[in-house]
Order: sequence, then C-alpha cells, then structure tokens
Amino acid sequence: MLDECVDGNHFTRLGLDPLQPYDHDAAERAYLELSRALHPDFHGAADAALQERALRNSALLNEAWRTLEDDQHRAEYLLELHDPGVLDRHKKLSPQFLMEAMEVSEELDDARTSGCQETVRRIAETARQEIDERMKGVADACTATIKRIARDEPGRRESRPAQLLSPHDWNTEQIAVLLHQARVYRRILKDTEHIG
Repeated sequence: MLDECVDGNHFTRLGLDPLQPYDHDAAERAYLELSRALHPDFHGAADAALQERALRNSALLNEAWRTLEDDQHRAEYLLELHDPGVLDRHKKLSPQFLMEAMEVSEELDDARTSGCQETVRRIAETARQEIDERMKGVADACTATIKRIARDEPGRRESRPAQLLSPHDWNTEQIAVLLHQARVYRRILKDTEHIG
C-alpha cells in the first residue's frame, strides 16, 4: 500500500478515472481509507526508509485530495494532463477582459476606502457568478468534446480505457482562457473576503 500513491496522477491515486465525471463521494472514501493506511504515525516503528515513503505518500495523497476537491484546480490539473504547458501557452487574456477586471478591482478598492459593504457584497456576488459562468463553459467544452468523440469514433473509448484523450481532441485554448479568467475572478472574490 505504501507504493500505491507514488505512481500515476492525482486521479489514479484516489482510484478514479480522469475520463469519467468526478465522483466526490468515491474520492472522499478513497482519500480517508488511504490516509489512514498511509499516515506516517502508523509507521513510527518502521525503519527510516519506510517512514520516509509513508511521509512522501501521505503528502502526495493530500496534494491529490486538495487539487481534485477544488473545481478550478481539478479542471486545470486535468487540462494539463491532456496538454502539458497549455495554461502557460494561453495565459494572455483579451484587453477587454483585463479592462473589465481592472474596473471591478478599482471599484472594490473604492468600496474598501469608503467602507461601503453593500458594494463589496455586490462585487463578491458578481465574482461568484463570473466564476460559475466560466466553469460552466469549461464543463460544456469538455462535454462537447466527449460527445463528438462518441459520435465520430464510437469504439475509441472502449478500445483504450486507460489512455487519456490526445491534446488535439480538446479545445485546450478555449478551456485555458476560461480557467485564467476564472482565476482573475477568484482573486477578486478573495479580495472581497478581506474587507470588513
């Protein structure tokens, strides 16, 4: 069991298929079971090498859980599995989007200065809506890809069940841009939480 977490990716560490919809309950069950078995405290009497492996695997398991439990981080991680480096290649956001985000940030700064909690609440709600809209766009793009593959290549998924889809199957640029935009609004939302 101590070697189970070393190999694979965050999904396989928790016994999940990255091509299937994320199952929170299954992930949580696997996480709790593995965290008990891998926790370094249960290996205190073992030799130093075994203790080190337990510590490393416990850290990998915790990282997998933190990443997969957050919708944004899970989407970014999955996208990078399919097309490594895609987020860095498509970091540039449109000037119009950046201008809109900057205006929201300036309005938030003004609200902070004036102490206007109603404006802060409104900006927080808008940021949540913008995040949700972008994450829905990510989900829609992924669903469209899966449906297209099922329609155009019916036997493909069954013939290669463990293999991830190749990068050209996804509209990775569109997904990366949506995720970067969601990050901007997550920062704005976080900023609203520090005003009070």
